[in-house]
Order: sequence, then structure tokens, then C-alpha cells
Amino acid sequence: MLDDLTLFIEVIQRGSFAKTAEDLRISPSALSKRIAKLEVRLGTPLLSRSARGVVLTAFGKMVYDDVADVILRVKQKVQAYDSTQLNMLSVLCPQNLVAGPLFTPLSEFQFTHPTLQLRIEPDNRNVLTSQKQFDIAFRVGDQQDSSLIQRKMGSVTVHVVGRNKKLNTSHLFVPYTIKQIPNAEQFNVLASAYDYTHYVGDITLAKQFVASGNGAALLPSTEIQTLIDDKTPELQFHSEQLFTRPIYALWPNSSSPSAQARELIENVHCYCSANPSLCGGALPIG
Repeated sequence: MLDDLTLFIEVIQRGSFAKTAEDLRISPSALSKRIAKLEVRLGTPLLSRSARGVVLTAFGKMVYDDVADVILRVKQKVQAYDSTQLNMLSVLCPQNLVAGPLFTPLSEFQFTHPTLQLRIEPDNRNVLTSQKQFDIAFRVGDQQDSSLIQRKMGSVTVHVVGRNKKLNTSHLFVPYTIKQIPNAEQFNVLASAYDYTHYVGDITLAKQFVASGNGAALLPSTEIQTLIDDKTPELQFHSEQLFTRPIYALWPNSSSPSAQARELIENVHCYCSANPSLCGGALPIG
């Protein structure tokens, strides 16, 4: 009923059903039906049409005088809230991605929108997607949450890498759980070539063990590319590609992404498509 009262006020302010329908982007017939439904609910006509436009009945004027100011103030408040939200973008993203390969498109986006307030949660815990409000989440790996719409941005390939193959067969550092490894049997065969397997629970930490020469690690292509960029000496593959993990942009299926959110999604998608480490391309190491 409140929505229909708002439409009634909009019609009176414009003095025309046709103008109101055009401004609100609804059909004139739908608008007329909504007003008629309101009149039925209230039990008496609110207005009539004439050559001069719409004319309030005595009852319609009483209703208008009673509720117009209140409803218009509420409408202004809602528009102010919408304006605030349009000037804010909340993003969830894994730490190693947001501070690593996706920092470039994120930085370029921020330069393009200097007045947009960003709220970035650098966390990969999937629980956040159900317990936090956000506009976009970037996640690596298959997503099962049916309350989210997802679009694939790219993919990372996963290999075992180390410094100097001959000196690094004692220790293997693994940042994934067994459930995250698609072919656990194949992985167990590979891991048996190492004296010790360490489950470290963090991709950046596993990469640091490789960089320091502690051993080999199961790493995604994004972290391997970082080791290449850092000119890590004697870096070598210890395995072929073991599996791939998709990168997704996700947002609540209860709403459409804002224009800014859509722009960031497109920027990230284009960036992933142009970078081998983010689209399953080959990496230049021995």
C-alpha cells in the first residue's frame, strides 16, 4: 500500500498519468491499475481525470495533505542512502591476489574513481561470503554457494616448483587441503618422492619457503610468476601442471552489480585474459 500511495503522490505532483508513467518507466495502464487498486482499498475515489489533467477529490486532498510530506521525506532519505552506497564499493578478495596480481587492475580502477570509497577485505575465508555484506567477491576455486551469481575471470595452474631440483627433494610445502586437490592419488604419488610433506595453510608462506631454498612447494601460477619476477635463482618445475583452479567474481543474486562494480569486474576479466599466470598460460622457467 505504501508503494501505491507513493505513486499517487507522484501523479499529483506531475498532474498527469502519462508524465508520471514516462518518468517512472512504467506503462500508463499499470499505473492506472495501481491507483485504482489503492482507491478500492481505501473505499473511495482519490482523483479524477479532466481536460486540465488530474483533479483531487475531497478525500484525495485529505489523504495527500496527510501523507505527502511524510512519504516525500522518506523518499529523500532513501535516495540519500542510495547515493551513499553508490559512492562506496565493498570488495572481498584473497590476500595473495589483492596484494599481488589483481592489485594492478584494482589500482587502475581506484585512479579512475578517486572519490569512490573502497572497502577491501583481503581474506579468502568462504564464510565471509555468507556472513558479510559485499558488492563483489573474488574467489579462487569452485564455489558452491547458490545465493551468489558467479562469473569466471580466469584460472590459475598449479605446479610443484623449487630451487635446483637436486637439492630440494627433502621438503615439500603444501598450502592446500587434500579436499582442494582434485586428484589426491596423483598428488600422493608425487609427494612420496619427498622426505617430508608440510601442510602450511597459506600460499604466500609456501612461496617464501621456495624463495628461501627450504624446499619445493605446490604453488599456483600467480605465485610462480612472482618468483620469476623476483628473479629467484635456479627456479625449476618439479612437476607438470597438476590441476587448475578457476578465478570467479561473485555477487549476491538478490541484486545487480552497480555500474562501478561492473566496471571493476570487466577490468579484472580483461587483465586476467592478458596475463598468462591468470589464464592458464605457459610460464617461462626451466
